[in-house]
Amino acid sequence: MSIALPSLALPAMRPAAAQWLILRRHWRLVLACAFTIPALAAIALAILPASYSATGIVLYDPAGAAVPGSPSAALQNSLDEDAVTASQGAIIASLPAATTIVRQLGLENNPVFNPALRRRFPFTLLPRPAPPSRMELAADVQSRFTISVLPGSRVISVSFSAPSPQLAADGVNLAMQLYLDHERETSFQALTDAQDWLEAHSAVVQQQLDDTETALARARAGAGMVQGAQASLTTETASRLAASLVEAQAALAMAQARLDAANNAGGDAAAANAAIAPNLLPLRTQQAELTAQVRSLASEYGADYPPLATARAQLAGLTGQITAETIREMDAARTEVVADQAQVATLQTALAQARAQSQTEDEEAAPVRALEQRAAAGRDMLRAMTLQAGQLAQDASLTKPDARILSGAAVPAHPISRHAPLVFGASLMLGLCLGVLLAGLLDTLDTSLRSGSELRAEFGLICHALLPETENPAEASLLAPFSLYAEQLRALRTGLGLGAGQSRVLAVTAARPGEGKTTLCISLARAMAVSGLKVLAIDGDLRQPSFNAVFGIDGKPGLADHLTGQVALADCVVRDRLTPLDVLPAGTQSRAALNLFLSPALPALLGILREDYDVVLLDAPPAFALAEGRVLARLADAALLCVRWGHTPRRVVHGAITLLHEAGVRLAGAALTRVNVKAHGRSGHADAEFYAPRYGGYFSKDR
Repeated sequence: MSIALPSLALPAMRPAAAQWLILRRHWRLVLACAFTIPALAAIALAILPASYSATGIVLYDPAGAAVPGSPSAALQNSLDEDAVTASQGAIIASLPAATTIVRQLGLENNPVFNPALRRRFPFTLLPRPAPPSRMELAADVQSRFTISVLPGSRVISVSFSAPSPQLAADGVNLAMQLYLDHERETSFQALTDAQDWLEAHSAVVQQQLDDTETALARARAGAGMVQGAQASLTTETASRLAASLVEAQAALAMAQARLDAANNAGGDAAAANAAIAPNLLPLRTQQAELTAQVRSLASEYGADYPPLATARAQLAGLTGQITAETIREMDAARTEVVADQAQVATLQTALAQARAQSQTEDEEAAPVRALEQRAAAGRDMLRAMTLQAGQLAQDASLTKPDARILSGAAVPAHPISRHAPLVFGASLMLGLCLGVLLAGLLDTLDTSLRSGSELRAEFGLICHALLPETENPAEASLLAPFSLYAEQLRALRTGLGLGAGQSRVLAVTAARPGEGKTTLCISLARAMAVSGLKVLAIDGDLRQPSFNAVFGIDGKPGLADHLTGQVALADCVVRDRLTPLDVLPAGTQSRAALNLFLSPALPALLGILREDYDVVLLDAPPAFALAEGRVLARLADAALLCVRWGHTPRRVVHGAITLLHEAGVRLAGAALTRVNVKAHGRSGHADAEFYAPRYGGYFSKDR
């Protein structure tokens, strides 16, 4: 099968749309320029004087200066602390303060603030500007102040920018001093106002107290009271009467209970005597004993028995005594009950009269007590206001401002630039433009090939595959048959039309060493052998053989030994340990390699191999350096040129193609080897689509 020789074409002009692809390939350079130029601009700004800024620190601390009860303290407590602190900055940079600064620093005579005093260039046609007014100068000074408050604190930073370091420091220090004077005057005025208010209010309270005392005296006179003593005496009398009534009622209850117990005895003399006269119990005991003695004597002796008569006489006398004592005790109990009833009635009447009198006196004394309470409250208020007025008079003599200077402004040693944002913006744009220009320049100076379309456009060669750089490429297609590397090998085989029954001899060559031709030859041979083809891989680089290390066949006879007639072909072919691939090493006879290739033995050998194998792959030496490579490529049916992606210069590739064409080699196309997947993926070339993330599901290293 013959393959037409591709025609060489001159390099084509890149379209305008390709410039975007150039930026994508060199985006790091563009970003580096975009950051470097602003950095250089910052250095330049640091050495170019523009203006000076001085900063002072003021602490706003109104806690010790506020007067409790004064209007200023009430106003301060009602405002938010942060808002109050922020308002102090407005006071520092207020227009009146700026006017004072203009006057004391003599800014009317400073050419920076007064354009009318500036030096004019000779032959200037513009009229001299009019001197600014005092208010315009004050507004200019006010605009140069920068006030900031540290978040969550009462620390105020005061900055002032001016054309000279000393003027900047003087402006800040004068502004802070004016602020302290203002705060001191404000505090003194607040104390004075509070003192005047207390004095006026004390006079009003004193007048009200005098009126209350007069009304109290009249009320006491109308009620017939002396300092409230009558009301107190009546109340005490009612309390004593109530206590006596309780005692009398208790005594009456006890006497009535004894009398009721005696009356309810039911003829039982002993029970009646026990209730009304407990002192008769011994007599009752003696009476019971005599009665028992009489009964005993009467039952044993006759009625005239002398001891019996004596006992009866004693019993009769004792009974009469008990009866008389009982009657007397009953009469005394009745008398006691009547007396207690009379006392209770008398006490109840007296208590009712005392309570009625106390109620009347309380009603009459209520206005008096109200006036007494009002007079006491007035006296307390007047006393407190007198003490407060004395304290205010003492504080007024020691008035201090509500703020103090923590750090005065020092003379700045370094200037600042007022045009930094503009310069940085311009430098950023300049850096971007420079980065774009450098990217285009680098792309123009880069003569390597980075896509199959460039191969076709530059040399008219078909790029059959872009083989990515991977670990252990000689076995990559075996370990991961669904990887991107294995897929590119299949694309290469399809593009070259290598299949069963065709008996093709393909030489794999490159322009110079290090292009990856040997790795590609071995990987392609193994992939076709695994697919069922009968494949032979020949190491044709006799000077620097590479198959020995890959297949582990050091010292084996090979191609050179067979061409010299020392070893038979069957004894030189080795079977790959991983695949059904047959391998013919370079051999041990490397001298006079070109003479061996030019001998009739090599074409004869290739004829035999065409009949025995479906595909024969020749690993030829670099075509640009050695004549052996061109000879082997010419003897093969076609040659595949390996070009290292992003590395081999176009002139080298062009020279190699020219040499191959001049040697009569039929080029079947080319392959880009050792492709940087990440760099090529963002290059924007059409064949970079293979490396897009959207195809990640089709290629896997694990299958």
